[in-house]
Amino acid sequence: MINHNLAFRFRPDVPAETADALLAELATFPERYPAMRDFALGRNISTRDSTFTHAFSVRFDSEADLRAYLESDSHERFVRERWRPIIEAHTIVSYETPDGETGRPRAPYGMEYARIEVPDLPRTVEFLQYHVGLQLEQHTDEYAYLRADIEHHAIEVISAPDRTAGHTSAVGYSVENADVLARLRASVVRAGHEVLELQERQRDFCEDGFAVRDPDGLIVELFTGFLEYAEPPLTELRPVDVVHPFLATAKYEESLEFYTKVLNFMPSDEIVGSTTFLRGEDRYHHSLALQNNKEHYVAHVCFAMKSFDHVMRARARALYKGEPIASDMVNHSASTSIAFYMHDPVHGPRFELCDRHRVFTPEEHETHRARRMPADPRNIDVWRPAADDWGRF
Repeated sequence: MINHNLAFRFRPDVPAETADALLAELATFPERYPAMRDFALGRNISTRDSTFTHAFSVRFDSEADLRAYLESDSHERFVRERWRPIIEAHTIVSYETPDGETGRPRAPYGMEYARIEVPDLPRTVEFLQYHVGLQLEQHTDEYAYLRADIEHHAIEVISAPDRTAGHTSAVGYSVENADVLARLRASVVRAGHEVLELQERQRDFCEDGFAVRDPDGLIVELFTGFLEYAEPPLTELRPVDVVHPFLATAKYEESLEFYTKVLNFMPSDEIVGSTTFLRGEDRYHHSLALQNNKEHYVAHVCFAMKSFDHVMRARARALYKGEPIASDMVNHSASTSIAFYMHDPVHGPRFELCDRHRVFTPEEHETHRARRMPADPRNIDVWRPAADDWGRF
């Protein structure tokens, strides 16, 4: 990992609005140069050295990525036309650190799949194809894999005829690299949890990984190098990503400790006494959510659709086929997504289909402070008119 740091000061005669415009342009760099990691920009607040007034830091996976940024036409044009005319002095330091080393422990990157045991495999596969928009890729009489985008699968369905309702037995998360995976494994061991082997079939779909049970017994699989297809399914009405599971737990504080202290998820927001939203390194507002409940179950799995129009088309299909809509058209306060939820217990958890989901910028990801919100339905759905309107849930 390459750390690239720049400290600078403006010429004394540069107008404030000109300086502010350049700072605002610098803040857009992570969007313009996708190889950038952990970008941060700020004013010098040191009381010991005021040589420079501002600084920014950024990380790259390799020296080649850094050179590609520095030598790009757009960067050289920025330096020539925008930077040099107004900067009086600057200094640059770049240095290498071991992969995965940052100022904080890294969490898993993002959710890849849920594994669900169902009583009627063909019926659930048909439901997931038509109502969620997943594409069936591989199946036997015992199991089926369905995908949303280029990742190998978003849902694995297991035939369990002895069950009367679907049961989510595992969730899978990708990890950024082997170093982060090793650090997570060491964290699990230090916390006294048993390191488990990945499910046998899952080992064929990734480079390396392990599994661990959370306090409720849900298996969490962590791995690198999850297999991908060259292109997404041709199906037009489909999700573009699986975003998060929502876990109900009777061991709320213990589960929070496990996911934040052992697996390093970071709190994004908290509904006090009720729900905590946790994010991973994909920077979704939440890659996982925990709800304080009297029992444990996976309450729902969230899929992001291409657009609000696609959400409404999926909703129309549910209404047309008479599929139960458990919660209709919710405008989520924290994650800013608009969604509806389908739920037939034979298929497992609720399936949430949303139009978008808040993604933090790299800087917000490092600096965001979780809001503590009262247990008010308007902190779940901004369309609720009053504090006692719990009707749609």
